[in-house]
Amino acid sequence: MTKADSWEIYHEKVISKEILIENGKIKLASEKMDEGFGVRVIADGKVGFASGNNLSERLFEKALKLAKQESLKDFAYPEKIREVKTFDRKIERFDEENLREMGEILAQENIASGIYSVEVVERDVRNSNGVELNEKESYASVFVEAVYDKGSSFEFNESKKLFNPESYVEKALELAKIDSKAEKIESKEYTITLSPIAIDQLLSHSLYPAFYYENVKRGRSKIAELMGKEAFKISLIDNPHIDFGLNSCSFDDEGVATKKTELIKDGVVSGYLTDLSGEIKTGNGFRDGYDAYPSISPSNVVLDFDEKGECEGIYIHSFIGSHTANYVSGDFSVEIMNGIYDGRGIRGAMIYGNIYDFLNRIVCVGKEYRQVGYTLAPEVTLEDVKIRI
Repeated sequence: MTKADSWEIYHEKVISKEILIENGKIKLASEKMDEGFGVRVIADGKVGFASGNNLSERLFEKALKLAKQESLKDFAYPEKIREVKTFDRKIERFDEENLREMGEILAQENIASGIYSVEVVERDVRNSNGVELNEKESYASVFVEAVYDKGSSFEFNESKKLFNPESYVEKALELAKIDSKAEKIESKEYTITLSPIAIDQLLSHSLYPAFYYENVKRGRSKIAELMGKEAFKISLIDNPHIDFGLNSCSFDDEGVATKKTELIKDGVVSGYLTDLSGEIKTGNGFRDGYDAYPSISPSNVVLDFDEKGECEGIYIHSFIGSHTANYVSGDFSVEIMNGIYDGRGIRGAMIYGNIYDFLNRIVCVGKEYRQVGYTLAPEVTLEDVKIRI
């Protein structure tokens, strides 16, 4: 440690419990604990990173050996943080009997697979600049896959609070039944309604990375040229301070105080997300675990649109292939999964588009918000969307 000009220690402890369902029956219940440290050092202008289950001098030495030239010049400094509710004690008290009760809700006929899990996460960051922060978080999640005759579907939910999975099981079964009689439709323009799942799939791959500081700075995004201009019909706000928001936190994984950031305000592109390497630090440096290097990521992105009401048109539950979207251009090509048109399932339908044009086809949004992944949004209705078979 003493050989480094400055250092940072990230510590994470995760206790998780889960129950697994296969073919409508409980297969396995398990509990595990994972704990470790991620160490970063800066020496002679170079940054090194190493991780392990134990904190030792050897870990610092390994980080020093791996040090290479990067844009990061220093670690975080102490600053005032805003406390946010991130922990549900019911999840910490969740025992084997509770887990089995959840498993029994999932263990139904036509449920091919399912999993219900809870986690308690403790994380802390400290560094040579005097940062000493810790936070305790809780998570509950469910995933179910349903099959009915030739139809299939899935549903899932993630939350920082404990919840009953029954409604998600029912939705998966309903969609599978509709999908069992799915038919092809005519290739033409339609009014469509995207579920919060479909909205998050599109935005997470075709738009959010365009707001990352490194991509804006290096010209790998249209956002730089649109900054300060009216380019959308919506508002997008990255808000890590929503009590029990899925990705809410008072500080990021680099020890920077999280901040509310307006990405699009009333249609005008107004901000971007940064980690420690950014000129303006928004507190969006997150890790996938103690053994992962921090990178820019959203927290809770809230979508807003003035016109609210009843959504209509073809209902689209989710997409296949959204991960292939090109965030540099905004182009995407996706297949509709569990689409519904006039009460009938549809199959073999594709949507090709560009996210910058696509979002400007929004005519209405629903009133009930749901968080999926990074995105907190209602159902969204768009018009004149070309669907091809």
